[in-house]
Amino acid sequence: MLADGLIQIINKQKSDEMIISTLDSELLMGCIRALECWHITRFDEVQVLKRKISLALKVKPQDVPRDIVTMNSFVELQRNNAEAPFTIKLVLPEYENIKENRISIFSALGAAIFSEKTGTKVVYRTWKNENHIKITDVIFQPEANGNYYVNKHDYGYF
Repeated sequence: MLADGLIQIINKQKSDEMIISTLDSELLMGCIRALECWHITRFDEVQVLKRKISLALKVKPQDVPRDIVTMNSFVELQRNNAEAPFTIKLVLPEYENIKENRISIFSALGAAIFSEKTGTKVVYRTWKNENHIKITDVIFQPEANGNYYVNKHDYGYF
């Protein structure tokens, strides 16, 4: 399962370079290093995210295109088999709250949509299900709105 995700990321790298902000790169690699100290990196999502970050082009926050999913973005998603789209906010694990549509970057969905752009169709696995979803809009992206700094309160609430 992990190998499939990494192969998809490597193949994507060849055709369409992923872009992330230096701010997100530093923040997320710090989180991943902390997890590695506790030997909590056996989860596929952590490895997929680490690989995505290592392959991505890192740019200044103000240079991230508006249609890229970054940390704290509000993202509209559409399931293949659903009529109505739904909105989530991509957050750090400690701020995840499914009932409030705050999804962890280290979840299967969070890792799948991070650094992707509007219009992208992604596939991610949960338990034994393969899920297909399309990013229909990046409703709010902090970088596109001039927020180039990390504030703890940015991660928690809508």
